[in-house]
Amino acid sequence: MRQTHAADGTRLAYRLFGPREAPPVALLDGISCDGFIFRDLDPWLATRARVLHVHYRGHGRSGLPRDPEACTLPYLAADLAELLDRSRLGPAVLIGHSMGVQVALETALRHPERVRALVLMCGAHGRVLDTFKHTDLGRRLLPWLDRTARGGWREPLARAVRALLPTRMSYAFAAWSEIKGDRLGQDDLMPYLEHFARMPLDLFTRTLTDAAERTSEAWLARVTAPTLVLAGEDDGFTPVHLSRALVAGLPDARLEVVPGASHTGPLEHPEAFRAAIAAFLDTLEPEKTQAAPASLAAQWRRARAR
Repeated sequence: MRQTHAADGTRLAYRLFGPREAPPVALLDGISCDGFIFRDLDPWLATRARVLHVHYRGHGRSGLPRDPEACTLPYLAADLAELLDRSRLGPAVLIGHSMGVQVALETALRHPERVRALVLMCGAHGRVLDTFKHTDLGRRLLPWLDRTARGGWREPLARAVRALLPTRMSYAFAAWSEIKGDRLGQDDLMPYLEHFARMPLDLFTRTLTDAAERTSEAWLARVTAPTLVLAGEDDGFTPVHLSRALVAGLPDARLEVVPGASHTGPLEHPEAFRAAIAAFLDTLEPEKTQAAPASLAAQWRRARAR
């Protein structure tokens, strides 16, 4: 992976792949993820787009933020905008999953010149813990978890998470409570569980607290980029009614519900998600999609050919 530093000095890891002159796409993970959800989209996107995938600060191979509080959605959006500029990518199609939907919307509000279109998968426009598993229990438990992750129980809790999370028991619980075990095996989910277990818990709770309290409902009408919202029919983390509300608030959006898909729908039904994204990308007007500037080597080859 490539490495760079954000404006505040935080080290960021990112991948840049696909044809250099193809239309740009940026991938945005959910919280505590470092790309596992895009496993089946990456090879396909690499044939038709110039793809930027950033590991959020404190996630994956990126470093911890210099300021422990600098892990909220505006910082994640600013990191993306900065890397799009540095990579010399034109306005990009942002493809976000789960919390990545909120990061994509935050980027569209704060940096609209960097956004060509949005693909929002299995996510919502804010306050997701208010409806997590169709209850507000997550919202009520988060303050306790945040205090514990920052306080004297921080290390014992972290050791317990590292020991218990990347196990068969955790997979069995996930298969019982959310994911489709007949379509997503233990080996498929283990990269997520192992990454989550390595994350600093206080960074996780800080980021989750911001995502759980922040909402973009009041300014959705200002996001004019064409938008595809993809929802999982059986998503218990961000239920379908949140996707319907998101589409209703956006000026240029359409909704597709994938039958039988949970919150990890892109891994459970990759063909359906690829087909929907492909059809949406084909509707974008090519003249409005700015490809990345040609490299110096490519310009030299063209000049020599002429």
